[in-house]
Amino acid sequence: MQLNLNTDYSFRVLMYTADNSDRQVSTQEISDFHNISKNHLVKVVNHLGHLGYLSLKRGRYGGGISLAQKPEEINLGQVFRQVETT
Repeated sequence: MQLNLNTDYSFRVLMYTADNSDRQVSTQEISDFHNISKNHLVKVVNHLGHLGYLSLKRGRYGGGISLAQKPEEINLGQVFRQVETT
């Protein structure tokens, strides 16, 4: 099975935010860590926010991304079905 980029990036974002659950992270930080286009990553982060997996706060100094649920409550199969288009 081969994942599309949206699904791959979605899993990477969820794993990175789970590893850094003690603080909010930025899209730039995730982009730099995984060497991913920031513009594409912003779309993925917004989609995960609309699905309820991420809590998004706007702003340069008080903003960031964090998990909206506990990591153990997130079902990757469900994320896969919601994000994968085919």
